[in-house]
Amino acid sequence: MASTHPSSIHFASELQNAMLSFKCWLCENLLSVPPIMVLSKDGKQLKCGRCKNNEEKPSICRNFAFENVAMFSSVPCMYKDCNKITPWKEVERHEDACDKKTIKCPIYYEECEGIFQVDSVVSHCRRFHADKIFFNTFNYELSTHPLSRMICFLAYNGDHPQNFILMIINTFSSSEVYVASLKEIDECFRYDLKLSSTKNGTSVTYEDQPISKYVEMDHCLTCMVAECDLPRYPHTKMQQRIPVNIHFKKIDLTVMKPLFGDISKIKFTITIVPKEKYSDSSLGTVNQCLKKELCCPICMEYMISEIYNCEKGHVLCNTCKIQLTECPSCGTNIGESRSFPLENLADEVVLTCLFYKNGCKFTGKLKSLSSHEKECVHKQDSNPDKD
Repeated sequence: MASTHPSSIHFASELQNAMLSFKCWLCENLLSVPPIMVLSKDGKQLKCGRCKNNEEKPSICRNFAFENVAMFSSVPCMYKDCNKITPWKEVERHEDACDKKTIKCPIYYEECEGIFQVDSVVSHCRRFHADKIFFNTFNYELSTHPLSRMICFLAYNGDHPQNFILMIINTFSSSEVYVASLKEIDECFRYDLKLSSTKNGTSVTYEDQPISKYVEMDHCLTCMVAECDLPRYPHTKMQQRIPVNIHFKKIDLTVMKPLFGDISKIKFTITIVPKEKYSDSSLGTVNQCLKKELCCPICMEYMISEIYNCEKGHVLCNTCKIQLTECPSCGTNIGESRSFPLENLADEVVLTCLFYKNGCKFTGKLKSLSSHEKECVHKQDSNPDKD
């Protein structure tokens, strides 16, 4: 039976001890995430891969020699409550999913300096920001927050509990919505954004919106509003750079005005949705995908000839087209360009009733389907295919 030579054990121990003395010049964590970059001519200033987007000080070259030696070591996690020792090449993956991972409280404007574990976000909010935590769905009306920045937490408490950060920036002419997961999400979640008028009943829905993964140094919300002064963060007000990988959904309120009238009466509803909603079964998937394409994104009614599209290809029904000159999705002009292929599909396709899961066997073309679904005896308050 082979045994480990004592000198090998001694080398591994000495290497691990040596690795504990090398710190990133920017974040002051161990140099345990590649690439390891050289920042100074004397080679003493190094930065780790956690700070790869921080260009406060330009890199001179990559230190491959250090990386090649470090590959033989194991080092502790950067989070102080985690006791796991991880092989050097696996540290980044471990820290990304570490159950002891901590973040600073992003609700910066309430002067909260709390640092808490990601899994403790709900208890932190209940204690310090009780009015900033919501479950599954968040609602707000522009009249109550006309010019503001809001940050809150959305906790999804379904079959796969998950915590999200929600940020909304309102100006005179637009609203921007940003949703990010505090943990690796593996594309398991999306969010739906619904705009509805509390005055005339008009609504616009944006389904299946992407969710970012929250990386504190890259997505610091204080950096987003140019109020962060932490030198190790890559997007501070000193560097005047735009944060990376931020999936903002921008709503042009000037475009919405003809449709909604009084934009101060627009109500925003943001709902976290597990991706299973969009892939429940083969029948549900085909049925829903077709219905999604054939529903007007503004009034949410089925589109039957005539169907129009904007300069960038977004479609809308004839009824909504009469009320608008600019596309609510992108702000480009809506002319007389029609989507004839979609019109042909709408005239010919036969679909199942929205409530087929509740036992309804009806199938029909869109015109008859629309009438049927409004009076379907299987209709229930909740349905998985269309809200």
